[in-house]
Amino acid sequence: MQGLFSRTFFATLTNNREVVIQFRTEKLDLDVFKVAKGALGQVIPDAVALPDDELEAEGVWAYSLERLPGKMWLHGVAGKGAEGRVAVNKSLGRVLSKGWLGNDSGGAVSTTVRPHLEAILASPLAEVVAYRHVLRGFLDKLDEISKLPLWVSHYDLNDVNVLIDESCQVTGLIDWELSKPKPFAVGLGRIHTLAGEYTGGEFWVPDEFEVAERAFWEELFAGMSEKTRGMLEANIGLVQDAVILGTLLDVFFWEDGKVGCGEVSMKALPKFLTYRIPQVRGDEPPYRE
Repeated sequence: MQGLFSRTFFATLTNNREVVIQFRTEKLDLDVFKVAKGALGQVIPDAVALPDDELEAEGVWAYSLERLPGKMWLHGVAGKGAEGRVAVNKSLGRVLSKGWLGNDSGGAVSTTVRPHLEAILASPLAEVVAYRHVLRGFLDKLDEISKLPLWVSHYDLNDVNVLIDESCQVTGLIDWELSKPKPFAVGLGRIHTLAGEYTGGEFWVPDEFEVAERAFWEELFAGMSEKTRGMLEANIGLVQDAVILGTLLDVFFWEDGKVGCGEVSMKALPKFLTYRIPQVRGDEPPYRE
């Protein structure tokens, strides 16, 4: 299997341990894996460098990663219908509930969130124009958002990078490249496509969307410490803001110093911006009409 920056092979060692060997054209930040594993535990693969002077002289770096059990969510949920989607979301919320890294996230806002937001605002992309007022509003809120706890955040949380077992329980989160800790919920802008999905060039809200989405948030809040949960519930408006900010940062991605966006996600963005988490909306629907 070949990725954007790597070629990947699966290998079985003489002790029958299965590993993933990657040859990459860019160095892998192993600290990201260590931080995530320290918080989330065994669902994060161990990752180590395999130094090789000859390869590195050619601009190639080798790594060995633990091969985790389970199938990609994309394949593992096949045939399990609505119940499968709900079960995965519930399990994923439980896993991510352990993502606390610190009581505030000022450092992450300064080094990651603010530069990304400023890059979007400075971008010449025509798609940005209609959302500049919204983006500027979030720029003004960053000092408040930085008071949220620092949390493990996956850059590309999707049905390929989540591994599940036959019971639709999460067994692994893979591909942590480009991931950095963020304020709580800023890394959860993908909630739309965890409980729903893109299909046929459109964002689709399946019948089980709200059941799955509520299960995710319920498990997320239930699994964290009582102290952290109390702090977040007392500042639930900030959590709501963080989710929408995360959605904007996801839609207007920033890679290699350039801001980009996808046609399908741009089409869905007006709907995404009406989203409210269950703790804010109560019994009302997730999206405003």
